Amino acid sequence: MTGAAKSGRLIPLNGRRSASPTSADSGEADEEGRKRSVALQLVDLALDGYCLGVSEKDEPFAVSNARPHIALPLRGGRTGFRQELAQRFFELTDSVPSAQALTDAFTVLEGMAARNDRRRVYLRVAEADGTVYIDCGNADCQTIRIANGSWEVVDTAPVLFRRTKITGSMATPVRGGCLDDLWRFALVTDVDKPIVLAVLVHSLIQPDTPHAILTLVAEQGQTKSTTTRTLVDLIDPSPVPLRRPPRDQEAWSTAACASWVVALDNLSEIPKWLCDLLCRAATGEGDLKRALYTDDDVAVTQIQRCLILNGIDLGALPGDLVERMAFADLDRMKPGRRRTEAELAVEWQTVKPAIFGSLLDLAACVHERLAATVVEDPPRMADFAQILAAVDAELRTAGLSRYRERAGRMAADSLTSDEFIGRILALRYQCSGVTAGRMLADLTPEGKDWRKPRDWPRSARAVTTLLRRHAPALRQLGWTVYDDGGRNKANVTHWTVAPVALDQGRDPGQPSSPASSSQLRQHPVGELAHNLDDSPKE
Repeated sequence: MTGAAKSGRLIPLNGRRSASPTSADSGEADEEGRKRSVALQLVDLALDGYCLGVSEKDEPFAVSNARPHIALPLRGGRTGFRQELAQRFFELTDSVPSAQALTDAFTVLEGMAARNDRRRVYLRVAEADGTVYIDCGNADCQTIRIANGSWEVVDTAPVLFRRTKITGSMATPVRGGCLDDLWRFALVTDVDKPIVLAVLVHSLIQPDTPHAILTLVAEQGQTKSTTTRTLVDLIDPSPVPLRRPPRDQEAWSTAACASWVVALDNLSEIPKWLCDLLCRAATGEGDLKRALYTDDDVAVTQIQRCLILNGIDLGALPGDLVERMAFADLDRMKPGRRRTEAELAVEWQTVKPAIFGSLLDLAACVHERLAATVVEDPPRMADFAQILAAVDAELRTAGLSRYRERAGRMAADSLTSDEFIGRILALRYQCSGVTAGRMLADLTPEGKDWRKPRDWPRSARAVTTLLRRHAPALRQLGWTVYDDGGRNKANVTHWTVAPVALDQGRDPGQPSSPASSSQLRQHPVGELAHNLDDSPKE
């Protein structure tokens, strides 16, 4: 074999088409007169300009020497390596490789990729050695680098990104913008603006921590979809920024794998199976499924995403989902303020680069502050609370107090949504060392007029499941709830339940006032400047 063939370089066809370009066995002769098939020429071309590897999920990829931070999946479609390699082959040889030649070549390339060590491949946001990298998604393959309290746009990064068909191009950030301009397109109430900013910042600087689910609540026609679309377009642009609720787990997995931010629009209720999937996606989930119908191999699916939901009323929500949510209310649309979508789109494209630049300013400041930010008695979403505390420190706001107050109120709502737990609250039921069966008997009303609700527990085991699910929310309201784990002579779980003393807490059905009514003051990255009301806006 010649030196050119050994080095993996393409043997050019000198501008002439092969005798049968649709045949995988056709090709030009090498320097020794031996035929080199199109499939082998494709392999040569791949090895000449690309490096091969495999991701942590066992997905083979190729990385161009000219774009060393963008991983092209070997099994991908429009965004994959197959199309790019076929295009390069045509440009160099003026011939079209057959489907069989491509299949044969990629079988070899996948085998070569599998011999290399696994590497982490990120979607949109990555972190390495304390530095954050954001894939701009543009044709120039630029990235945004955040470190040491500042940001810059660079041409490469020491990490690998993957792109999908719905990975859009981010706005080119411009310095000197004002975050106040964002609220012209996202009509968030003043007290909830720090919470929304914390969600946006969190999505830009921490790819591996649990992310709070931003939940926008408003009346009909109060810009829920427009606000959600605006926020998504800022941090993870996509041709489909808003998604309809998935019909099943498979549809959810497909949607969640395609983008870093997943926004579900106009929810009226969240079924139990979707609640579980949202919880897992917020904190990070993994799953296995059969890779192909023809073999026993498995495909690994791992999803950790930034989630945005909106709706008028999401209905009864379980406590484990409520704990992962960050709620924000939207202002009522004032008369004469409504504009057409076309007008908004034109204005948004004009100011978006400056707004994005000011958001990056805040993200860089928060990223530098995090190491010194401590949250006492952190909530379930501790990482988000730390981000929110850093935003408060940077902007001198009271977002964390608002977040805690709203979380406590929603925890109470989640308890009353269950008939059995709601009866415990209403009766201020208390017991010490009794079985779940005894509790069920105590709390089940007597009389012919009472009809058992659909969700009423049918057994002691169901009572135990309910108590363990809702115990964190009950404790958040000051209740005492624990069990002995069956460590007794009867080997049966015994429960102790006691309400908070009336003089030590408030009625769980009544909202508390915010812990702070300080003002949002001026900040270099944008003036939020508005008074916080003494009571939360609903």
